[in-house]
Amino acid sequence: MSEVDKTEIKNQKAVWRKYIGILLLVLGIVILLFTFQPIISAYLDFYFAPTPKEDQVKVEIVTADEEITKEVKQDTQVVFVDNNFGLYIPKIKANAEVIKNVDPFNQEAYTQALISGVAHAKGSALPSEDGNVFLFAHSAVNFYERRKYNVYFYLLNELRKDDPIYVSYQNVIYKYKVLEVTIVNPDEVKYLGRYMEEDTLTLMTCWPAGANIKRTIVTAIRDI
Repeated sequence: MSEVDKTEIKNQKAVWRKYIGILLLVLGIVILLFTFQPIISAYLDFYFAPTPKEDQVKVEIVTADEEITKEVKQDTQVVFVDNNFGLYIPKIKANAEVIKNVDPFNQEAYTQALISGVAHAKGSALPSEDGNVFLFAHSAVNFYERRKYNVYFYLLNELRKDDPIYVSYQNVIYKYKVLEVTIVNPDEVKYLGRYMEEDTLTLMTCWPAGANIKRTIVTAIRDI
């Protein structure tokens, strides 16, 4: 084999290695986009499709022949919430069914609940009661499960003081206002019980989104 032939074969191999490298890079990007699509979509929607202001939208209990508002858009005038137990956070467009009395220490139980919506911690108060209503939705799920779980709480860290939160329970709507947003360690359990004199709503999810390192805690005070 001549030197020219050897050089040509070497060049062909280099070209193939280049194409394979590009293919692997594209495949890696596709896998990353597929994995984090819920988070990416949530942030794009948050920044580029603003929700109507509080005085421009009406929150109503869903009736028997209607469904919970699937998408909250800028031109949405009425947001329907679940009449039995529902959660609506205008700023991050979270509108979800709440699954009642879910054991936060039973992984099988809360994993199943989070397929349908947000979980209410068993033992914490209900909206009609005095005390602390504790709702949670984990964001740390594996590659194969990520797309089937809700993304309602991925944007909790975007909430700020006085942002409104609505909870519907047994055909009554309760309004809360955010007091603070904090990051805590996973073993911080005081938020499951009553930790303030006022009636509160506590929202929790894993932080950062897609990981299980710490917890985002949103504390809100009942306004109505």
